[in-house]
Amino acid sequence: MNTTQLNSAVKAFTLLEVLIAMFIFSIAAVGLISNITLYQKSQVTASQRTVAHWVAMNQMAETRLEKKWPNIGITRGSAEMANRTWYWLRTVSKTTEKNLRQVEIEIRLDENDKLKTVGFTGFVANKAIKK
Repeated sequence: MNTTQLNSAVKAFTLLEVLIAMFIFSIAAVGLISNITLYQKSQVTASQRTVAHWVAMNQMAETRLEKKWPNIGITRGSAEMANRTWYWLRTVSKTTEKNLRQVEIEIRLDENDKLKTVGFTGFVANKAIKK
């Protein structure tokens, strides 16, 4: 067999074709990795907000279960849940109804966070109302 016949029988990719294929693969890989990272961040945020909502609901339940009607003003505290300390801020304010108070609860991951992780608003009735 002659060398020219051997060269014409072997088909191979050129360097340019290999570079273009590698470029296309790298663009796809970067897109896939960024989507995975975004998904992971979304999962973490969703789980944090869920637990923060549970903390807020617990604080509202405790407020409603207190023997005395909550005083108007701001109360701060912390709660442990899901192996983490959550910081809450409870704001009690008057409403147009004299036997009803509005309770706003804000939950934060860090005591000094400017933005709340979750907020929860509810109302507490005066238990001393005569029926």
